[in-house]
Amino acid sequence: MGVPGGELTILCRGFRPDLPFSSRVLFGETEANIVSASEERVVVRLPEEPRSLGITLKLGTKASEVFPFALAVRLAGGLHPVANPVIAPDGSLITTISGSRGQQVSQPIVRVTRSGEKIPLACEIMNPTGLALDSDGRLYVSSRNDGTVFRYTDSEDLEVVAEDLGVACGIVFDSKGYLYVGDRSGKVFRIDPSGNKEEFALLEPSISAYHLAMDSQDRLYVTGPTFSMRDSLYRISVEGKAEVLLQGLARPQGVAIVPGGELLIATAYEGKRGIFKFNPSTRDMVHYITGPILVGIAISGEDLFLADNSSLYWIRPRGGAARLS
Repeated sequence: MGVPGGELTILCRGFRPDLPFSSRVLFGETEANIVSASEERVVVRLPEEPRSLGITLKLGTKASEVFPFALAVRLAGGLHPVANPVIAPDGSLITTISGSRGQQVSQPIVRVTRSGEKIPLACEIMNPTGLALDSDGRLYVSSRNDGTVFRYTDSEDLEVVAEDLGVACGIVFDSKGYLYVGDRSGKVFRIDPSGNKEEFALLEPSISAYHLAMDSQDRLYVTGPTFSMRDSLYRISVEGKAEVLLQGLARPQGVAIVPGGELLIATAYEGKRGIFKFNPSTRDMVHYITGPILVGIAISGEDLFLADNSSLYWIRPRGGAARLS
């Protein structure tokens, strides 16, 4: 599986890079740009061709069999996500046009339908960053500009939930309704349902944002790029004790948990980029979806929704020929 713009390595036999006009890599009828090639190894940049059933290597009039490969579909562009999108109760996605620090965007929160229609929500939040839904389906939004978390009381009205949260980035709820907020200067706050806040954990500061996910046991997972070349994945217990589960990540960002407890992490690792699947029990790390630098992940049944810094994509790991309704 892959996202347009990502790099894919193909192992093969008999490719002829010395015949550039005859040797091609096709996704459906779309030719991929070859980054490097030898007779046994070809690296290509993934094109936008969601109708493709897979990859074909061509050498003159000869063609390989089609190798199954699913390409993500771009749902919407012209966005600026900086964290995970969220899936609303009606199945649409909510994301941001966050803007640079201190930039006021006129319509910074956007609802994207499964057909790709963009519907702005009434909002005057500067630099909206983290998004989360509570058990009643109400939308919460953090602002990294002023360290505030807001809540939509309906589709138009906002109220302040908590303030003075530093550079508030990723947010997530646990099963008891407590809200966790990552302050990229090095703190994770916990806010109870009444709005009372406390410092929950201390971590290494991030240069951009913390990204949060919560498992079924109310253990908190945190990623965030730092000045280090080897960033970490943290797990924080219900008592607030942090442990490092994985090191060696490069610019880790969005993180989400699939049924069964495995994590999907948007990062680069061991020279590869895209989405990795990590098993916290075995510590196994697998390159799951190749792609460019991605910032966010949302899961709905078998559907995965991925965000880079300007677009939302859809991909279905199983049954790639299925269509969004």
